[in-house]
Amino acid sequence: MASHELQLLSRVIRTGNLQKIIDWGITEHDFLTNEGRTIFQNLVGYYSMPESAGSVIGENAIRQRYPSFILCDDQGMTDDALCLEVRKHRLAIELDNLLDRTRSANVVDPINALNVINSGSLDLINIGLGKNTDLSLGMAISKLKEKYLQIVAGANFAKGPWPWEILNRETGGIQPDDYIVIYGRPKSFKSWLLTFLIAFVVEQMKRALIYTKEMTPDNIFNRIYACLARVSYKGLRMGLLSRDEQDALFAIERFVERAGLRDNVYCLSGKDVPQGGDTVPWLRSKIEKYQPDYVFVDGLYLMSDVHKARRDHARVRNISRDLSNLRLSLQVPIIATLQATRAAAKHQEANLDEISFSDAIGQDATAAIRIIKERGAQTAMLILGGAREWDLNGFRINADPARDFSFHSEVTAKDIEKAERQDVGPEDNPNAHAKPNNPSVSASNREVVRRMNQSLKWG
Repeated sequence: MASHELQLLSRVIRTGNLQKIIDWGITEHDFLTNEGRTIFQNLVGYYSMPESAGSVIGENAIRQRYPSFILCDDQGMTDDALCLEVRKHRLAIELDNLLDRTRSANVVDPINALNVINSGSLDLINIGLGKNTDLSLGMAISKLKEKYLQIVAGANFAKGPWPWEILNRETGGIQPDDYIVIYGRPKSFKSWLLTFLIAFVVEQMKRALIYTKEMTPDNIFNRIYACLARVSYKGLRMGLLSRDEQDALFAIERFVERAGLRDNVYCLSGKDVPQGGDTVPWLRSKIEKYQPDYVFVDGLYLMSDVHKARRDHARVRNISRDLSNLRLSLQVPIIATLQATRAAAKHQEANLDEISFSDAIGQDATAAIRIIKERGAQTAMLILGGAREWDLNGFRINADPARDFSFHSEVTAKDIEKAERQDVGPEDNPNAHAKPNNPSVSASNREVVRRMNQSLKWG
């Protein structure tokens, strides 16, 4: 029977989530067998070396050193649960040892025995059963130094990149503790932007979990597949795809099968949950079940508040705070959409107090990104407001639904100030300006076919 110690090592080797285990507080001292301690030391040593920073030794490499080792972790156990069981086993053994020392000391001197049990019990209490989340000044600089040296050596701690290099240069990619709110007026392209980001995650071979009440799961997957294949969304819905577009769509199906991506994305339909049941704790249970790399919330204001607040501002504030705590505790980035207030239509700024329902979201989010579908052009402006650690005004992207969301141009604060005082977008009719016979579109579809047939990882 595989011990929890071996199961935890198996989980790290299978998933590569060593940093999560270290952050929980597990150290080599939690492994009581020589084999377990040695394997953990090897994993941490390889992970920390400059030339292999951020890499976790896999199953085949471990078996070369330890031929008898096999993957043995129970799939129903979360990472936290395995860490907890390993720590409990350590405490139980160390408590037995402490009691033995106390009994031995008691034979000679009862007062000395009391000192032994007092100091020993304090040590065990300090080890504790919970996560090691308290951080001292000295521990912080050690952690900072180690992480900095790993970054210098080429390690990347982001969950993955943004689709636009201008944003990657500023942020280093989407971080595990990011809580990004995309907001805009109705018909402003925000649902399409969220869908494109989900498709981009699929291209990166990552796992995603989607919550939506804005669309049905079928609708959101139709949009995702349209984005992956770069085809006309209207043509997909109406059966009017060109031959090149149809080939691109079918190539995506082959790619998903060959790359083993069938179960990489799950869409949670809030409509199937009992009334008031689609709360953040409910979402957490789904995250723990599916273990996604990213969580996307299409309309966070439509979720239910577990605290049962009556006013919309309080309700959405509670949901936002719970989502913020969720990404911090689970280290999974959350990207959500929200409506802007009517006042936002009067200018092109990204004032956080114009996020609909509650300005608390501006305080909770890593960054709030306002999207504006620009009039008379197939472009959208992404304006970054309230970013805690970013220094970027914003930029334009192409806004051809499902076909082209690439970077268009940079914008300055002056550009934003001079922008038209209107904020509209043909989100309900996304193909109003599409040109089905555009040769470049067919070329793009042929490129999709080529890439998908080769099962290449899109960058």
